[in-house]
Amino acid sequence: MMEMDLRIDTRMVEGIPILHLSGEVDAYTCPFFREAMIDTIENGNPNIVINMDDVEYIDSSGLGTLVGGLKRASEKGGKIALVCNAPQVRKVFEITGLERVFVMFESEEEAAKNLALLADESPS
Repeated sequence: MMEMDLRIDTRMVEGIPILHLSGEVDAYTCPFFREAMIDTIENGNPNIVINMDDVEYIDSSGLGTLVGGLKRASEKGGKIALVCNAPQVRKVFEITGLERVFVMFESEEEAAKNLALLADESPS
C-alpha cells in the first residue's frame, strides 16, 4: 500500500473553508485532493482558500486538479484563492502563467476576508 504523501486539514475562517495542504500534490495524491475540493464545493462552499505554504512539490496533475477545482467553484459562483509563499511552488505558478488565473494572498486571513467580501456581493 502506498503511503499518502499529502495531508489536508480543513477549517473555517471568516465563514470560508481553508484547505491546508502539506506534502506533495502529484498524480498519486491528486484524487484525494480533488475529492476534498469537490466535497467542499458541493457542500455549499464555492469559495475556498487553499493554503499551499507547506506543499513541497506540485506537478502538472496537481495544477490540473487546481484548475478543475476552480472551474467547478466558478460554476457555483465561487472562487478559489491560494496562499502560496513557498518559493519552489510559487515559481511553478509563475512559469505556467497560473499566477494570473488564481488570486494569491500572503495569509489565510487576508484570503478569507477577500472571499467573504466577494461572497457578500454576489447575488444568492
